[in-house]
Amino acid sequence: MSLRLVALLVVFIVPAAVAQTPPAAPDTAAPSHATQKPVPVFGDDHPECGEWSDGCIVCTREGCSLPGIACVPKDPACRKTK
Repeated sequence: MSLRLVALLVVFIVPAAVAQTPPAAPDTAAPSHATQKPVPVFGDDHPECGEWSDGCIVCTREGCSLPGIACVPKDPACRKTK
């Protein structure tokens, strides 16, 4: 009889208890790229910079490139000064 009880607990009770646990809170320490300025605007804030990039998009004073398909952006940084 106790084997049936254990089987019932494993099959029905444990999954129901796991399903009711609240989801984990999002990590607020990680920087959100959604709140950062767009990469082209970085050049407006840094007039001495001639070329800048976030690792995905490369911009110059003439324009910006297109990002790669599997790119993970970083904080924009100046690559070449004028």
